[in-house]
Amino acid sequence: MRKRTALIVAVTLLTAVGCGSPDGGGASESDSPPPGASEAVERYVDALNDRDLPALLKIGAAPDEPWSREQADELIRSKGGKGLTITKAPITYDRMGDYMGTAALTASDKEGRPVRESIELLHEQKRWHVVLFEPPSGNKPSSAP
Repeated sequence: MRKRTALIVAVTLLTAVGCGSPDGGGASESDSPPPGASEAVERYVDALNDRDLPALLKIGAAPDEPWSREQADELIRSKGGKGLTITKAPITYDRMGDYMGTAALTASDKEGRPVRESIELLHEQKRWHVVLFEPPSGNKPSSAP
């Protein structure tokens, strides 16, 4: 009986692994997104909890410029230092050239209150980044003649 139960568990695990990761949405191995998106979400939450501006700039792939520091400061003021603990953060992926993803973050703060946030991710230059910053309008291409 124990051998049969062990066999059933092993087959179940192998079947689950063969169907893709929970983050991958069942994609085949050849078109699976690169690993590391979940870790990027974790680094984002850690940077917020620590109120770590340089870490936010890094996970957001932003240059250390006045405009990006101002946006990072605003993120820290509004979301930082809450002692967030990730409960779950499933990620759905899309591919348009580079891989993109959206994490449905569910966390609890240090008082146990639920916190939910949708986090956009982008894989470029062999790393996952959280989409956090918008360059100033002067840095965007102009359509004027």
